[in-house]
Amino acid sequence: MSVLEVTSELYSEAEFCSTESGNGNSISKFTFVYPNRRDAAPAENGTQPGLANGMDKRNNGQSVADSESKASSVKDSEEVEEESCFEEESFESDYGDSLCEEEQEEVLLYGESGDECCIATHQKDAKPPPIVLDKDGDVVVVRQRKGAIEIEHRKSTRLDAVGLQIWRGALLLGDYIMHNERKFKNTHILELGSGVGLTSIVASMYAREVICTDIDIEGLLDLLRDNVQRNAHLSSPHCRVHVTELDFKVSYQDYPRDLKTKLQDVQYVIAADVIYDDDITEAFVRTIVSLLLELPKLKAIYIALEKRYVFTLEDMDSVAPCYDYFLRYFEKRNGRFGVNRWKLINVCMDFPRYFDYDKVKDLVLLKVCHANS
Repeated sequence: MSVLEVTSELYSEAEFCSTESGNGNSISKFTFVYPNRRDAAPAENGTQPGLANGMDKRNNGQSVADSESKASSVKDSEEVEEESCFEEESFESDYGDSLCEEEQEEVLLYGESGDECCIATHQKDAKPPPIVLDKDGDVVVVRQRKGAIEIEHRKSTRLDAVGLQIWRGALLLGDYIMHNERKFKNTHILELGSGVGLTSIVASMYAREVICTDIDIEGLLDLLRDNVQRNAHLSSPHCRVHVTELDFKVSYQDYPRDLKTKLQDVQYVIAADVIYDDDITEAFVRTIVSLLLELPKLKAIYIALEKRYVFTLEDMDSVAPCYDYFLRYFEKRNGRFGVNRWKLINVCMDFPRYFDYDKVKDLVLLKVCHANS
C-alpha cells in the first residue's frame, strides 16, 4: 500500500532560491527585511514622518514597505519590558477590543456552550510608504537592509514527519518576533515542535537563550542542529542555542533533569504549525498546560497555525476541524476545575510582513497567558 505524502503550500508560492543537497533534501534561502527602528528626520512642517518597513507584494511584483514602524527608545540590555495586558477581556467578558503595549489583540471568547464567539480581526491593507524629503526638498531614499536564512529541509514527507518541511506558520511567527524585537530581546525562549528551525533562528537574533525542541524522527534533530549552525552568523553574539528532544506525549515529570533546569528561566514559549492531528493536538495542549503550571517565569505562549478548511456533509459547510478541535480541547483542559485559569487571545494580524510569502487570511496567531496577567 502506498504511503500518503504531504507537501507544504509554501513551496509553490514563495520566491526563494533552492538547491538540491544530494541526500534527498533541499537547501533554500528565505529572504527577509530587517525591521527599521531608526527615527526619520523631521519634515519641513515640523512633523515626524515614520519610516516604513516590511514587505508587501504590489501588482507590479516589486517589494515595498508594508507598514510604518513605531519609534522605540533604546533599553538597557538587562531590562526586558514586560507586556502589559491589563486591558484585555477575560473569557467571561463581553466582546471588546483590547490594546496591549506592543500590539492590538482580541480575546478569543467562548459562550456557555463552548462555541467560539469572537474571531480575529481581518488583516489591514498595507499603506504605501510616506515620501520623506530632506531640507533641500529632495526625496530621501530609505534603503532596506536585507538578510537570508538558509534552511535544509524536505519538500514532501509523510504526515508523521511534517517537521522536516517548512510551513507558513513558521514565517508568520518569525514576522511577529521581528516586529516585537523589544519584547523578545535578551529573553529565554522555548520553541515546541521546532522542525528544521527557521523560527528558532529568528528568535536567536534577539533572545539570550533559545531552546529548540522536537521529536527525533528521520534525523530531524541532527538537521535542526545543522541549520542552527549554518545560520549562526545571524544570531545575537550573546544568545545560547540548545537543541534537545521534547515529545508532547511525554509528561513534564519525565523530562530529563537538565532540560527541567533550563526551562526554569523560560519567559516565552513559541510553536508553529503543530495543530494538524487530533492526538498530537491533545498532547500539545497537555504540554502547554504543564508548562504554564511548572515554569515560574513564563509570561506567554504564542502559537501560529493555518486553518485548513474541508467541506463536511455533517455540517453542510466548510469547517476547519483541526483548529476547532484545538479550541474545544483547550477549553476543556482550561475549565477542568470550574474556573478558567488561562486566557486564549487572538493576536491582531496587522503587523508587517518581513519574509517573502503569502500571508493568507487563514493564518492565525494565538497567545496563551495566565488569566490574572
